[in-house]
Amino acid sequence: MDSPRYSVIVPVPRFRADEPVLMSLRANVPAIGGLQIIVAQGTHPARQRNAALERARGEIIVFLDGDCRLGPDFWKELDTVMTRPEVEIVGGPALLRPQATSNEQIFHALLTHTLIVGTVSARYFPRGMLAPATQTDLILCNLAVQKSLFGKIGPLSTDLYPNEENEWLDRARVAGIGAYYDPQLQVYRPQRATWAQMGLMLLRYGMGRTRQFRVSGWQMTFHQILPPMLIMTFVALFHWHLETTFVVLWLLASAIIALTCDFGLGWWQKIMAGLAAPLLPLTYTVGQIIGWFTLLLPTPTEPDEIVLLDERGKRLS
Repeated sequence: MDSPRYSVIVPVPRFRADEPVLMSLRANVPAIGGLQIIVAQGTHPARQRNAALERARGEIIVFLDGDCRLGPDFWKELDTVMTRPEVEIVGGPALLRPQATSNEQIFHALLTHTLIVGTVSARYFPRGMLAPATQTDLILCNLAVQKSLFGKIGPLSTDLYPNEENEWLDRARVAGIGAYYDPQLQVYRPQRATWAQMGLMLLRYGMGRTRQFRVSGWQMTFHQILPPMLIMTFVALFHWHLETTFVVLWLLASAIIALTCDFGLGWWQKIMAGLAAPLLPLTYTVGQIIGWFTLLLPTPTEPDEIVLLDERGKRLS
């Protein structure tokens, strides 16, 4: 059997034929080269993706999540950018799905605001033009990789979830591999539905960033110096009894965010986004601090079963 040009890998906790990404892949196929779809069922996405990689036959691996839908020109854009010899890895933004709820719109506005998340905002909103990228620009639910690269720098780290793609992309950078951000390579997906889900996501990402230190080692990056910076700021404010100053700074930051966030939001959504904005880095930092304690816990040695299926749910032999 001829090898397809693309192998799409989708990790899911349980197979559903009506998974948004599968419905989207049925409606949008590459114009040339063929397509293989591997659904990896399990409870550890990094292990699931690695298991699927071993069965992938495509020249290019495309990582998508189960709740994604492809943009209308996804395959055309990917075909075009992957013909460039310097592009070995390429990713684009995960945009907010149409008909999103009010909470989803608020959360997405926060994650696309550069004053809150910096360059990470490119993961959720198209920024600039095709350009070299780092792990802060790229997101694993919309990433395409030349399969041969995994032979050079290895698979995703199974000691990490989330943040496994950040560590892998760091390895690629050290190896001199060309990673690019393409704002036109777009997928659509929902955001977190509730404030509790949003908070848990930030805690998990913060914990994952700390666990990444154990795999990647210490690097002088913004993420690694953020916790001590915020802790020292809080200690100083309360040590010198500057609680009023703290409240004023919080309200000032909230007002700036409310006035500069997505103009498509309603006025009450902007107020909610502004008041919640300082909580994002704080919650993320709390996750990083919790992550140091979780490093003391033993790593599970018995992985759950991973089942590889095709797009119809048939088990791969």
